[in-house]
Order: sequence, then C-alpha cells, then structure tokens
Amino acid sequence: MIRNSRTYELVCIIVLAICATAFAYPQEPLPSIESLQNEVRKASQLLKDRKLSACVESIDLCTVTIQKLAESADPKDAADLKKLHAMIAKAHELLTLEGAELRELPTWDKIAPSKSKTPKPPNSNAGAMGTVSFSKDIAPWMIEQCSRCHIAKSSGGFSIVSFNDLMKGSKGGVVLFAGDPIGSRLVETIETGDMPRGGGKVSAENLAKLKQWITEGAKFDGNSAAAPLASLANAKNSAAPSSITKPEPAAPRQPTGKETVSFARDVAPILTSNCNGCHYAATRPMGGFTMNTYVQLLKGGESGDAIEPNKGDESLLVKKIRGMSGQRMPAGGRPALSEENIKLITTWINEGAIFDGTNKDARLDQVIGQAWASSATHEELQKKRIERALQQWKVVSPKTEPDQAGDDHFQVVGNIGTESTKKLLAQAKSAESQVRKFLGIKNKDPLIKGGITIFALKQRYDYSEFGTMLESRSLPADWSSHWRNEVLDSYVTLVYDKNEPKINESSLVQQFSSLWVASHDGVPKWFADGAGRQVLSLSAGQNDLRVQSWVKRLPESMKQLDNLKNFLSGSINDEDSATIGFGIVRFMNDPARKKQYDALLRSLAGGMPFEQSMMKNIGPLEPFLQQLLGKKK
Repeated sequence: MIRNSRTYELVCIIVLAICATAFAYPQEPLPSIESLQNEVRKASQLLKDRKLSACVESIDLCTVTIQKLAESADPKDAADLKKLHAMIAKAHELLTLEGAELRELPTWDKIAPSKSKTPKPPNSNAGAMGTVSFSKDIAPWMIEQCSRCHIAKSSGGFSIVSFNDLMKGSKGGVVLFAGDPIGSRLVETIETGDMPRGGGKVSAENLAKLKQWITEGAKFDGNSAAAPLASLANAKNSAAPSSITKPEPAAPRQPTGKETVSFARDVAPILTSNCNGCHYAATRPMGGFTMNTYVQLLKGGESGDAIEPNKGDESLLVKKIRGMSGQRMPAGGRPALSEENIKLITTWINEGAIFDGTNKDARLDQVIGQAWASSATHEELQKKRIERALQQWKVVSPKTEPDQAGDDHFQVVGNIGTESTKKLLAQAKSAESQVRKFLGIKNKDPLIKGGITIFALKQRYDYSEFGTMLESRSLPADWSSHWRNEVLDSYVTLVYDKNEPKINESSLVQQFSSLWVASHDGVPKWFADGAGRQVLSLSAGQNDLRVQSWVKRLPESMKQLDNLKNFLSGSINDEDSATIGFGIVRFMNDPARKKQYDALLRSLAGGMPFEQSMMKNIGPLEPFLQQLLGKKK
C-alpha cells in the first residue's frame, strides 16, 4: 500500500500516461496465414484481369506479410507458407516479364523458420533404400531430358549437375522435399507441362517413379552425392554435358522467288503482334528466347532451337503455339493463334525459314516496315512519315500543337513559330542543292524516298528532352543537330537559331548528307556521320567553329581505333565515333584518294553494298583502317 499521497499521485499519472500511449498508438496486429492466402488469391485474380498496377501492390503486400509470418511459424504453418511463397514467386516472375518493379522477395531458404529448413541431402547410409532407385530409375531420364538447361547450364538458377545440386534447388528455393511429392515444385512443374522445355514430356511411368522415390524419402544410392549425375555407374545416356550440345543449325537458303510465304510480310507481323512483351521487345525474355531479330529467332533459347528449317511440324516454335510441348504459347492468358496463322508459320519453315528482308540483324518492326516501304510510292511513304512525326511530337511535347510547313521533299515540325518554320523549309531546299553538289547526286529524285522530316526546336533544353523522350538517350552536350534513318524515321533534329540562318542551313547540309549516305545498303553509322561532317567542312569552310572542334578532338578520338573491334561494333560513344568517321573520310578525301572516294559513293548510289563498294574502290576495310592508324601514329 502506498502511504505517501504525493507518491501515489505520481504513480497514477505514470500509469495513465502508459495506458494513453497504448491506446493512442495501437500495435499493428500480426497478419494471419488466412489473410495471406486471401491476398494471394486477390493478386491472382488481378493478374488474370490484367490489372497490373493493383496486382503489384498486392504482391508487394504478400512479400512483406510472408516474411513476418515466417519469423514465428511452427512446422505445420511453415509447410503452408512454403507453398504460398512458391505462388508469390511465380507472380513475381510474371509481373517482372511485364516490366513491373517489385519489392525483392527473398528465397524460402532465407526466410524459413529454422525448424522448417530442409535437411541436408540424405546419404547412402540414411536408412534402407526404397523400391525406386535414384541412379537406375531417376537419373537416366533427368540426364536425357533436363541436361540442356540444368546440367550444361543453370537456367533459372537451378542446376542438377550433382545430386547435391538437385536437392539444393533454385533461386526460388528448394524444389524437392523428401516424403512430400505434393509439396515438391519439381513434380508440379513436370505435371503442368512447364518442364522440361524442349526435351519432350516426362512419361507417366517416370513421373510415377519420381513421386514414389520422393515418398520413400528421396534417398541417394550412388557413391557420392557430389559427383556428376552423368558419372553414375548405372545411368543411361551418361555423356558429359558438353557432348550433348546441339550443333548450330544450317544457314537457311536465300530466297528463290518461288516461296509462297514471306517472312517480312507474313510471319514477322504475327510474331510481333502475339509475342510482344515475352519474347519480342521484352525486358527479360521468357526462357532466354528473344525474337527481336531474325537471327535471334533462329538462335532459339534455353529449350534449344526454336526452328528447324524444312521441318515445320517438328520445330519447337510450332509445337509451342499448338500446345504440343509444355505450356501453349502465347502464354499469359492471350488467345491462341488462328489456324491460318499457324499454317503460315509452318509453311514458311517448311520452305526453308528463309529471310527475305534486307538486314537479318534489324528489329522485326523495321523488317516489316521495310517490306512495306519497298513497294510503297514516295507519296505513300511520306504520308506515313508525317503521321508518325506528329505522333512523335506528342511524345516530346504533349501539350503543344506543332508548327508545320512542308513540300514534296521535306516536312518541318517544331515549336519555332510559323514564320521561322517557313524560313527553315526554304533553307532546307537550299541545303539540298548543296548536298547534291558536294556528293555528286545528279538525279532529280528526292534525296530520301518518302522525304525527310525536320524537327525544329527553339532551345537546347527542348533538344535534350527530344533525345530523352523519343530516343531514350542523352545527346552529347556539344551537339545541336543529328539525324536518324529508319524505315518510318528518316529525320533531322536541330536547335533553330533565328539569328544565324547560315548555321541552320549548314547544319541541314551536314545532316542531309549523312542521311543520304546512310540510306544505302550496309553503310555503317560512323561512315555516314563522317561523310556528313566532311561535306559541312567543304560547305562552311575550315574556319567554322564546329569543324575546328572536330579537328581538335580528332587525335584523342583516333586512339580508340587501337581496338578496331570495339569501333566497328559500335561500342564507343556517339561523338568519338562520329569524330573518327570524320577523320577517316578526310583521309579518303586526300588528293591522292579523292577519285576513289567519289567512286565509292557512286557504287553505293548504284546499289552496291558498302563492303563490296569498299573492296572495289579502296580495298578491304580493316586493312585500310590499320593503314590509316599507322599513318596517324
């Protein structure tokens, strides 16, 4: 009993304060497994309904919740949480393929309660063997059907090089639990047909043996659980992983003109429309299979070659879209391809899987566009380019209507005002006549079939935003103009200087020259850039500040030619690449070589590819560059 009244009063105040704090800041209740199950179901439905933003929020909540629950889960709850973790991990994979950014989900091993962690793989002394032998009944078909993805490499972070690796599992956690075939993800992926990919389905007999072996404790009956599966004495097909790699597919034939199905016009549009996001224009292509280009399409993915020329029905691509090999494609709830489209793809493969475009390494949308553009008139192509330019302007400046002016050869689109737009169009016509003079272009056709779009911007900030928003890159700080040459994107972008019309016109001279050179078969960007800068130096003179800056930078840039491979593959920055191109073209324009350079341009204009034009008029490219490098040193 508290006798001192003052002390008693203080104690009461403290007790009341503690109670008030407890009620003012209630503790967040620990979530239940039932609430997590409900949230997982909710996320699954959101994903099915394609409500991706809401699904991301739901899965992020699941990620946080399962970690909290796992901290104090008993063995029974841990088993339920492990299954929910697998479902959350699967949703993570699907959302990541859609380009979503999510909270990191730790593997089950990292968050599982200590009592529920999977024991180490049993050894040969861990009790009596069951009726199913791992080395005789399981390992042989695993080696045969899973080796390409999980022995030769570790697709999905899952390796089965050894028994220990098999039991260790994948990045997503353990895939095989002794005594629990239902909870073993390995069994689930085989039953659903998701695995193996490219190796045919696991037979019902082998699947039954796998389940029985797991039920009996998933015991190992070999000499060493760390030894390669292929070394098991009783295993069939025990060749080393390197010996099972398929040879490269034979190069497809060139078009004969007798084909009934066109890749560019018939097949590529089907692929880009139905495979977008998973295999085409995908951040993380499913199964390592990318089909951005024809070359990548033929290369295949983790499951092997997708296409076997002349064998349509046997090709994995056709089996997948027919649902005859694992999960039907397209996946993700998308509708199946029509029988008409499947027949087009099958026929194309039966006819040799022939590429009838101009560049096997070009993105498929460019292949499609090129096929259309090759048969389109100048007017039809220009109409398409103008439509696309106006769409692109909305990306760069969505709140402003562009100023426009145009004729049969050019279309100016920008924010420089009506009068300045008209002046720039006149300057473009003058620049065109200079380009024809310096490059020896004698015909009266437009410089570029379909015309050139000129994006005219009033300040450097707008120019930087153009590069960021439309081209997803940072334009070099000292640039004020550049070009781009693709099927529907033949344009020049420049910062318009209303006080310096000569600067505007000379910039157009440079970029039009580069565009014209780049429009010919196989011309590398560095050469087109160099040709454009060379024309500007002839037009504006050696005292032009731009020319002087290129000449000053040239010695330092040329050092990067020491690694020709990097230069020729386009692995160096835009400004140094263009400066080196300028140096190379200047070297070609020395009085002793000027005639050869002019002949090279005539060959390009006549339709000869760049490499052949080089060989005919100057010599093989790499030895020529080595010669140039030696002279610069």
